Amino acid sequence: MAHKFSIQTTIQGITLEDFKRLSANTALHEAVCRRIPGEKLDILESQITGDIYTMRRAYNLDVNIPDIAKKLLKDAFRLKRTDVTNLAAMTSTVELGANLPLEARCERSVTGDQHQIKLQIDWQVKVKVPLIGGLLEKHAEGEIRKFTDLELEIIEDELKKNL
Repeated sequence: MAHKFSIQTTIQGITLEDFKRLSANTALHEAVCRRIPGEKLDILESQITGDIYTMRRAYNLDVNIPDIAKKLLKDAFRLKRTDVTNLAAMTSTVELGANLPLEARCERSVTGDQHQIKLQIDWQVKVKVPLIGGLLEKHAEGEIRKFTDLELEIIEDELKKNL
């Protein structure tokens, strides 16, 4: 059974209409992902077809291990991420793939009004390692929360820069 957790946040000063307008621009999404800590970012796809925005990217996570270990492990922490967003409904699905025995996905939704937007992110994480999978899932939750908090700060900054 997968480990589940939710993240909720509110961004003040951004209207839902502004968010819809800005999120329909691929340049905003690409700017956000270029600012997330990591190495060797490859944006494999970034396109809008109708109301659906798809972004596929791969990058090496900025993990806290010695540089010599990073060199030896090379792309061991390479993350592949696919975001599929329904721009009309303001919902999206994110799937993470890695060179690790990890399955992680989330459902995101954005609601709001003339003063703020609210983001709801519901994650499911499964680590396929016998005996210690549950422990690793809780660790993965901590890392996902850390990177999500950073990503949300970057999103807020990019939105406000583009108003």
